[in-house]
Amino acid sequence: MMAMNADDKEYFDRHVASAVAAAMAQLRVSGGAGPAPAAAVAHVAVKLPEFWVSDPDMWFFQAEASFRGARITASRTKFDHVVTKLPEAVSVAVRDFLLQIDEDTVDPYADLKAELVTAFGKTRWQQAFALINSPGLGDRRPSVMMKEMLALLPKGEKPETLFLALFLGRLPTSMRDHLAAANATSAKEMAQHADLLWDARAGHQVSAVDSQQVAAIGRGQSPSRDNWRQSPDRRRSPERREQRQGQRQRQQTPHAAGRGSDLCRLHRKFGAKAKFCNAPCSWAEN
Repeated sequence: MMAMNADDKEYFDRHVASAVAAAMAQLRVSGGAGPAPAAAVAHVAVKLPEFWVSDPDMWFFQAEASFRGARITASRTKFDHVVTKLPEAVSVAVRDFLLQIDEDTVDPYADLKAELVTAFGKTRWQQAFALINSPGLGDRRPSVMMKEMLALLPKGEKPETLFLALFLGRLPTSMRDHLAAANATSAKEMAQHADLLWDARAGHQVSAVDSQQVAAIGRGQSPSRDNWRQSPDRRRSPERREQRQGQRQRQQTPHAAGRGSDLCRLHRKFGAKAKFCNAPCSWAEN
């Protein structure tokens, strides 16, 4: 082993002391636990549905919620995500606009949003006519129908008397009379009252069916057969009776229908199958 001269020893000692000092400083910074690990970066994938042509405003509402969850703030990144979710027909419709976006565009996402809402959003008149022509109650609860009608209300309009009248017009007559007498002052109050009436009405119908079944069992009959026999659909209306009578008349033989009084008894009864004839008789083959 070669002996170090004085200069080499001084150089070595100086560098060793510097390395030891740096290591001690690192230990003090990390609290003695070694080098601090790199900070973990949370990443949430953006999952957007395909663009809703029927309701662009609500689609962008959901898209922006996804962007906030993924901590995406760059306008260009949002723009790229939206473009990937445009159906072919929509992309073709805004083709010229998309091709104009370049690196110099200040806020491509806001520009694209405005373009799509303008192109596919409903005008206030379209919303108004959709509200007027909205379907009736059907098997929905009244509050559900109210929410769907409120979604069609043009922006800035309030659900006041005319709106509530449209809502009442889509309810059964019995419910409509009760709600009109209650004189509700808001759409929310009217919907809540209508739900109470709807639930009570449904419970009354179920109770009536149960009572019929219990009565049928008491008579020793099958409830389902009894209800089927007594159902309104099984009771023949006057119109159906007339229809059946007309069918029976059309089923008569032409000879019996046209010349019944001029034929003999055998031809009236057997028609062409009669083997004998009693005069007088107007049968064509006589």
